[in-house]
Amino acid sequence: ATPERSTVPRVVMHVTAAPADPPVLSLLEAEGFDLVACPDAHALLEEVMHRIPDAVIYALRADCREDLGVLRLMRRAAPDVPLVLLAAEDSLDTRKVTQSLRPIYYAVCPVDGAELRDVMRTAVSRRGRVT
Repeated sequence: ATPERSTVPRVVMHVTAAPADPPVLSLLEAEGFDLVACPDAHALLEEVMHRIPDAVIYALRADCREDLGVLRLMRRAAPDVPLVLLAAEDSLDTRKVTQSLRPIYYAVCPVDGAELRDVMRTAVSRRGRVT
């Protein structure tokens, strides 16, 4: 790790589009993740470009076409950052179009908190962080 990076894993997230279970988020905070909540997609892009995070959590809307454009830009800025996608509803079309984004985890809300925590721990440890 470079000296300017914090030892706390930084996770940028945009979860206002889907009902993210608040206990899931507090579970991640309790695990020692620095959660940066972005109110909109533009703010998420700004955060990612300002300082590459250890992971990104993004909640997809039911019609995720606009989300996909934002996520493709995010991928250009941070091609190797672990991406977790949370879908408002499941569809084969959504799964197909999100594959190109190379998410490390894809789930339909509500999300299992323990499973998400384990996914985040693994993602961060692969990037050289330990929680």
